[in-house]
Amino acid sequence: YNELYGALNAANIQSGAALIQNPQNGQVLALVSFPSYDNNLFVSGLSEKEFKSLFESKSRPLFNRVISGLYNPGSTIKPLMGLMTLEEKIFKPSDTIRDCISLTVPNQFDTSVSYVFKNWREEHGLFNLRRAIANSCNIYFFIAGGGTPMGGQGFGNIKGLGIEKIAEYLMLSRADKLLGIDLPGEVKGFVPTPDWKEKTRGEPWYQGDTYNISIGQGDLLVTPLWLNSYISGIANGGIVYKPQIGQRVVDDKKNDVNVFPKEELLRLPFGNDVISDIKSAMEETVLSGTAKLLQNLPVRAGAKTGTAEVVKGRSVNALFAAFAPYENPEISITVLIEGASSNQGLAIVVADNVLKWYFGNTLQTQ
Repeated sequence: YNELYGALNAANIQSGAALIQNPQNGQVLALVSFPSYDNNLFVSGLSEKEFKSLFESKSRPLFNRVISGLYNPGSTIKPLMGLMTLEEKIFKPSDTIRDCISLTVPNQFDTSVSYVFKNWREEHGLFNLRRAIANSCNIYFFIAGGGTPMGGQGFGNIKGLGIEKIAEYLMLSRADKLLGIDLPGEVKGFVPTPDWKEKTRGEPWYQGDTYNISIGQGDLLVTPLWLNSYISGIANGGIVYKPQIGQRVVDDKKNDVNVFPKEELLRLPFGNDVISDIKSAMEETVLSGTAKLLQNLPVRAGAKTGTAEVVKGRSVNALFAAFAPYENPEISITVLIEGASSNQGLAIVVADNVLKWYFGNTLQTQ
């Protein structure tokens, strides 16, 4: 709470959220949503001013962004896209593309018109899946998800997963379903499909739509809770557990009245070797990629950064997900900074500070 509040306040940003779970059982160890509010206001009754600040404010302080907020996951979806890519053998782990700069896509109905899909920065060299996750290469995932445009553009003729297969795996991973956390207000994510687009917008599904979904943009929406739960599944070897706030009910003498055991929701629909490869790629993100800030932790960690554009050129949501220790994860953390003016790295700084505090205290007491 303190770390996220401090980061938001320093950047003059109102909204954000963060969640920590135990990947081994789904237990929620910490959950914060900003703007926040004081529960004590409800004890003696609200003044008119207090009522308006809680119920009429555009910043919605009573809205729990962790379980009720729907966001583009941005690049934090790439580990899941990597699982699909290896499982469907679109690429082998050793397969590479050259340079991560841009992809030009001709309009399928008018080849005189083309669209350029750019990486978030220009990077040269060979990119296999490990480096693509570590450096968050959009071009690799455009191709893995939507295939190469007509002619291959120097990348070869690659079919790609296609939107039907991507949507199928997202749904199998419960991106569009409730996880059943024991709090009111959880909402389902949304997985777009060609049928949905045709029915609701009267438009066909374009290859560019698939490219956008492949990097967590477009119409794909998920909750931070789901994002943290699927990352937890990668961390623990493939199991997504039901998120739990309550551990037990006790009587006035602290005797157990009811104990809530861990509950397995699903096994991620990927082979053990595939999950192991992606988990390792997430560690590479810390070792050489976009999460090098975490290198100073006293334990090994895996991570993925993400940025989702909200208002083009003006506002982004910054996301960061991580787990540690790598070998036997104790915590998985997701941080969301909502509506930043740029990708200021606030989400990763918050997570890094919390992880340093946690593992610093944990290791000292062992």
